[in-house]
This record gives sequence, structure tokens and C-alpha cells, in this order.
Amino acid sequence: MNSVKKVLLVHGDPAASRTLTLLLAGAGNYVRSCAQPGAALEAAHGEWFDLALVADPLPEMSSFGFIEALKKLQPSVAVLLLVNQLELPAVIKGIRVAVTDVLAPGGDWAVVLQRVNAILQPDRPSSSGEATPAQLAEVEAILSEAGGEAVGVASPGAGHGGAANDWRAELVRLARQRDSLKSMVERLAQEKTALEAELKKQLVQQTDVARQRTELAEVRSEREIVAAVQAAVDEKARAVAEAREALAREHSALAAERAQGRPKAEVHRLKAADALSDERQLLENKRADLRAEEVRLREEAVKVRQGQSRLDIDRRQLQEDIDLLREQETNLRAYEQRLRSMGAAAEAERVQSAAPRLSRDPFQRDATLEAAWTRLDRAMDMLEAERRGFSGEKLVLREELAQLKAMQEALQQREKILEIREAQMATPVSVPPADPVPPRTSFTHAPFKVAKAIFTSSRK
Repeated sequence: MNSVKKVLLVHGDPAASRTLTLLLAGAGNYVRSCAQPGAALEAAHGEWFDLALVADPLPEMSSFGFIEALKKLQPSVAVLLLVNQLELPAVIKGIRVAVTDVLAPGGDWAVVLQRVNAILQPDRPSSSGEATPAQLAEVEAILSEAGGEAVGVASPGAGHGGAANDWRAELVRLARQRDSLKSMVERLAQEKTALEAELKKQLVQQTDVARQRTELAEVRSEREIVAAVQAAVDEKARAVAEAREALAREHSALAAERAQGRPKAEVHRLKAADALSDERQLLENKRADLRAEEVRLREEAVKVRQGQSRLDIDRRQLQEDIDLLREQETNLRAYEQRLRSMGAAAEAERVQSAAPRLSRDPFQRDATLEAAWTRLDRAMDMLEAERRGFSGEKLVLREELAQLKAMQEALQQREKILEIREAQMATPVSVPPADPVPPRTSFTHAPFKVAKAIFTSSRK
């Protein structure tokens, strides 16, 4: 079933426009006829067309300008341009503005109708005045069910044949009307979909407008807040200006009072300045000493870290030596056990060898047994020497461990002293106020001497 196509007809001639409208509507199309290009563009804003049939020339606008404006609204619409005479410039210009075809009908509207049908419904039969094969087959089926004769079979009487033809024409007309109504329903469904899309677009636009209004209200409220803050700032600025004026008046009064008692104040100021300069000089000297002490402490810290690294290396080496000695002790114990088992075996062999030979002299020496006892004695001597060496190495390792612990304690003590000195250096030195003048204090280097003595003792 072919759906109804929507055609936009733009023609300035009323007679030609009426003829084309009747022809296109008779072919089963929905036609919207407009005499003015502006009205056609307004119709294109609200409806979606499958074909635009545009005549050249148009009133109030050129046909190519109208086609460009229509393409901006509906880019996929097919355009058929009707001209009085086919000319190459017009065809080229039509191709540039995406015209589907250019025709010069010359009053033969059948050519236009045929081209429109070919564009809108390529599968539709070319003849527009006759029924389609599907419609004829449906009419024949209805006539067969009604008891009439099929199409192409002669009837017995002339009157019955005319009635059958009338029924056939009526059924064809009804079938066409039914197809037209179905196509109309489909077109209305498409228009409904287009209207729903347009409604969604309008709703989105309304949402954007509401959001913009909300943002505008927020901007206005922020502007009011800024204005209130600016007013508060201006009020504070006025208060600050008044306070400055009051301070200026007080400063003038103090200047007048100072002018009256200037001699005593001048003497007191000079004494305070001298005392302050002396104190500043002492503080500068102390700062220099502190910087030198800080440099020395940093060097000592580096040395301490290096000593700690060496101690770690020695500790690892000692641990490895202890593991090796333990392994040697285990081997020696195993060797001793084996020697004892060998001695027991030799003794048992001696007893067994002496038991059956009663005729032999018990005081006669056995060379094999003596050799075995000699090897056993030598092995026992070696074992004893290994034990003594192992005991000596244990003593040496204990002494080294004691030295390492002493060095570690000395390093920890030096680290504590370094932390104390760093905390003292991190404490800021406050300059005493000039008025009143504090009593003169004598600075000593006792803390530095104590620290130096501690570092010297720890090094030793």
C-alpha cells in the first residue's frame, strides 16, 4: 500500500495552479497550493513535504532564492522546477541549488504528473486513470464471492454485463477511497510524530527559558548582595577615615607635649639608643656564634650518620660472623659425635677381636688397633684445638659487641645533644624593647663549652 505524499505547489498562474492541484489530488497526493513564496515558506515551517513543485518565475521573489530558503527549512525535500523554456544556465543554476529536475511542460501537464509520480512513487504504475492490478484482483475476488462473473468472461445478457461493469467501477472507486483513507491515516500519524517532535522542541525551549530566567534572578540577587556589601564597605571606609582623623589629632597633641618636655626625653632617648646598640652588637655576636655552632653541629651530624652507617655495616658483618661460627660449632659437634662413634666402634671391634682368640697373648700389640687409636687421638686433639679457637673467637666477638654497644650509646647521646642544640638554635632571639632600658647582661659561651666537652668525650 502506497502512503499519501504531500506536495507543495508554488505557482503564480491561478488557472495552471488549479489544474495541477486537481491532477495531483486525483493521483492520490495531498496538495498544498500557494500563490506567494512567503505563504509557501510559512507552510513549510509547520508541515513536512515530500515534493515541492515550483514554477519559474515567481512573484515577489526569484524561484532559485525561494528554493534556497526552502532547502534551509527542509533539506531533504525534492524540488521540481517548471520553466517556460529549457536553457543551460537555468539547468546549471538548478543543479547548484539542489533541484531534483527541471521541466518545460508547455501546457502538457501529463508530463509533469508522470515525473511527479516517478519521483514520489517509483514503483507505482505510470498510468494514473486506470486501477492498479492489485485493485482489479481484489474487485474480481469480491465479484466471485458475490456470484458474479470474473473479469474477462462474457456474461449471458447485456443488462447483466452492464450491471457487473457498474459494480466493478464502484468497487474500484471504493478500493481507491479505502487506500486513500489508509494513506491519510498514515500521513496523519507522520504529522502527529512531527508535531510531537515540535512540541518536545518547544518544551525544551521553554525549559531553557525558565533556566535562563532563574539564572537572571540569581544574577539580580547577587547584584543586590554586591550592592549591599559595597554599601557596608563604604560605611567602613567612612569609619576608618574618621578614625584616621582622630589619630591625626591625637598625634598632633602628642607632638605638642613632646615639644614641651623634649630635653629630658632626648637624654633618655640617647641613653636608650646606646644601650640598644650595645645589646644589638651582643646579639649579632651571639648570632654569629650560633651560626658557627650550627655549621659545626651539621658537620658532626654528618659524621654521626657516617658512624651510624659504619656501625650498621659492622653489625651486619658481626651477625654474619656469628652465623658462621654457629655453623662451625654445629659442624664440630657433628665431627665430635662421629669421632665418639668411631671410638666406640673401635673399642667394640677390639673387644670382639680379642674374645675368640684365647690362645693369643693379651699383651701382644695389634697394629691395626694402634693405628685406629692413633687416628682417634689425633682427631680428639684437633677437636680440642678447634674448641679453643672457637672459644677465643667468641671472646673476641663479645668484646666487639660490647664496643659496638658503647659506640651506639655514644652516638645516641650525641644525637640527643644535636637535637637539643637544634631546638635551641630554632628558638628565635627576641630583641628587648628600647623603653624601658633593660639591665646590662653579660653573655658567656658556657653552653658551647659544655657541648664541646661532651662531643670530645663521646669521640674518645
